[in-house]
Amino acid sequence: MNKIKLIITLLTNFAFYVLGNIIPKNKEVWVFSAWFGQKYNDNPKAFFEYVNKHHCQKIKTVWISKNSKVIQEVKQLGHTVYHEKSLLGIWYQLRAGKVIICQSLHDDLFSPCIGNKTKVIQLWHGIPLKKIMFDAFAENKALKNVFGRFVDYLSPYNEHRNDIVISTSTLTQETLAKAFRIKKEQVFTCGFPRNDIFFEKVNRAENAPFECIYMPTFRGGIASECDLFERYGFDFNTIEKELIKHNIQLTLRMHPVNKPPVQIVEKIKNSAVIKLDAGDDIYQSINQFDCLITDYSSIYFDFLLSNKPIIFAPFDLNEYKQRERSLYFEFEDVTLKPYCYSWDEILERLIQLKNAPIDDEYKNAYSALKDKFHTKPDNCISPFSAKLFSYLDKQ
Repeated sequence: MNKIKLIITLLTNFAFYVLGNIIPKNKEVWVFSAWFGQKYNDNPKAFFEYVNKHHCQKIKTVWISKNSKVIQEVKQLGHTVYHEKSLLGIWYQLRAGKVIICQSLHDDLFSPCIGNKTKVIQLWHGIPLKKIMFDAFAENKALKNVFGRFVDYLSPYNEHRNDIVISTSTLTQETLAKAFRIKKEQVFTCGFPRNDIFFEKVNRAENAPFECIYMPTFRGGIASECDLFERYGFDFNTIEKELIKHNIQLTLRMHPVNKPPVQIVEKIKNSAVIKLDAGDDIYQSINQFDCLITDYSSIYFDFLLSNKPIIFAPFDLNEYKQRERSLYFEFEDVTLKPYCYSWDEILERLIQLKNAPIDDEYKNAYSALKDKFHTKPDNCISPFSAKLFSYLDKQ
């Protein structure tokens, strides 16, 4: 019975695939989606909103989602949005001249509808420190039985396809071309649309606190292996007292698996200077922070555009290198020192950055790192989105 259902689904999807390759495409219809169709955020969101704001007279933008809450959210913002398998959702996917994603075609959209004449624009979701895509996961070379080959034959739309991938510099262009197994010429260097936020003016009160955000990377494993607080000397009362004394505010943005111990979470609820952030889109507020604290999260590459200090706290650097996927770069070659290996050292560094000028050695290292991973943006509103739109509009 399961095989019969699978065959029916395969034949239905294959019919859509045939339609997708027959129906003419409209170059002025652009379809967007992100994060398995479950979120409204990241580079597709930023670029979607830019095109809606500045080019809505020319381009018909449609957001596609698999999540009813996301559909309601985008609808309330006044944008066109449909479920991936609704009639209009299917129609726009069949007609789209371009689709814009950040994961993969079959993850973000209803891929059987995306014909070969539709250009797939891969915006991805970060400058990679850890190896990604084909560099991280080898293709499955195992021989399949007759039924397995039959399934593959009827689902060509599940193969990875990216006609254009975007990058942030010559270095990342080469990295992404290799990771996605495409020609270097298919990787367009323009910067990430979500990073336009760093060029927006931030209005701050005269006595506003020095705001910092702690964003460690996701870790797998059991809770004891992922404790980034008590294990490394996070004494809540001491830290809170010092933060108040120096007018510093600390925001913790964690992966749900790696959230702080329950006793710390309870104390944070009543704290005026330490808080948790679990919002869907950190890029709505990332430019508000005066300092980033992280370990191996690739968000620090983006934060370089802020020209604000970054504290690296690789508490478990040796263990992390052994446990996690191999890296594109040696950690020490693409980060900024001094490193902090405990919360006492983080607190000391925060106070130093808040109260004393940044030394020239750090400034020079910061500038060199930024130049390595980012091309100089154009002097305009939303420089990365503007450059990307100008390029795609000619394709």
